[in-house]
Amino acid sequence: MKAAKSGAKRTARKHAAKRPAAKRPAAKRPAAKRPAAKRSATSSPRLVAESRDALITRLDPSGMGERIEGLAGQLRRGASLASPLFPRISPELPRRIVLFGMGGSAIAGELLASIIDREGAVPMHVVRHYEPAAWVSPEDLLIFSSYSGETEETLAAYRALRSLRPRACVVTTGGTLAARAEADGVPIARLPAGHPPRAALGYSFSTLAHLAEHVGVLIGGGRRVLAAADAVGRIADTCARGAAPGKSPANALATRLAGKAILLMASARTLGPAAVRWKGQMNENAKHLAWVSLLPEANHNEVDGFVHPRPLLDQLAAVFLRDPNDHPRIVRRFEWLGSYLRRKGVAVETVTPAGEDAMERVLACVAMGDFVSYYLALRNGMDPSALPGVESLKKALKA
Repeated sequence: MKAAKSGAKRTARKHAAKRPAAKRPAAKRPAAKRPAAKRSATSSPRLVAESRDALITRLDPSGMGERIEGLAGQLRRGASLASPLFPRISPELPRRIVLFGMGGSAIAGELLASIIDREGAVPMHVVRHYEPAAWVSPEDLLIFSSYSGETEETLAAYRALRSLRPRACVVTTGGTLAARAEADGVPIARLPAGHPPRAALGYSFSTLAHLAEHVGVLIGGGRRVLAAADAVGRIADTCARGAAPGKSPANALATRLAGKAILLMASARTLGPAAVRWKGQMNENAKHLAWVSLLPEANHNEVDGFVHPRPLLDQLAAVFLRDPNDHPRIVRRFEWLGSYLRRKGVAVETVTPAGEDAMERVLACVAMGDFVSYYLALRNGMDPSALPGVESLKKALKA
């Protein structure tokens, strides 16, 4: 037993001698400092702008950006576009103004109607349908607005009311509507051709504003359009394609809205129609989901809908369009709603147009929305002029 133990000890010592000594961890050498990398040429503001120019060239071959920047110039053309109507439309005050139109041709009427609703001598209605309302009468001034002259809803309304022989006019570039108006002796305000209807808003709005002044419905319409054009020009100065991206409020807002569904909210009495314009531009230019909800009605129902589906709320942004002259209770509602939505996980943005006159503020708000939709289109990789969905529907309806 002892011998066995002694042998075991010798064997243990023998194996122990063969073991490699444990290596101590090598001391870490301080990393050699690399010389500071030279600033990449691509980070220079000039080449960033050139990169954006390349993006615009690829995605906007039809020049929607240029058209958006031209809104102020379009507004200044209104007097000359409306002037052919004046000798043929008596200046007596109508019972009301009724405009028939769709899409970009109708929104000009809705923007003007929101101002007339607050200031006008008689109301203005916008009909977006095939069938005119039963209350339309010969005492009304009827305006049939279709930029292309081929809008089927507007043509249907025109046919339905021909026998009424009302005081009427047509606002268009030509097409079937112009041909029928000429045959019937109805005066025409011809707009410059070559634009998507939504990109001819300035021509349409200014023509309507001058006409509303002519018939005594809106005081100072023409003068106010020119002041509004100056306000729109100031928006373009900071948001146009040539402006530095980091200094453009429209580009910054588009960046924050990217990847989110957009809920546009405004007072029904002030910037409601501007919200409708924003929504349409988001849909058509940016190919982006957006919808409109107006105050105070939204506070009576929609406010309780921000619970389900829960994942959607994290992908939703609310954009408040707030007019400085909103009713005091609307102001309180906006303040409460902003806090409420943020607690629900909804991102909230606010746009407040400046200007002393309501027309200035409405059109400045429209201009900002147009630019936001344009930069959102670029971020989405979309051609802002293309309308694949609308064109697909038109082909289906013709089949």
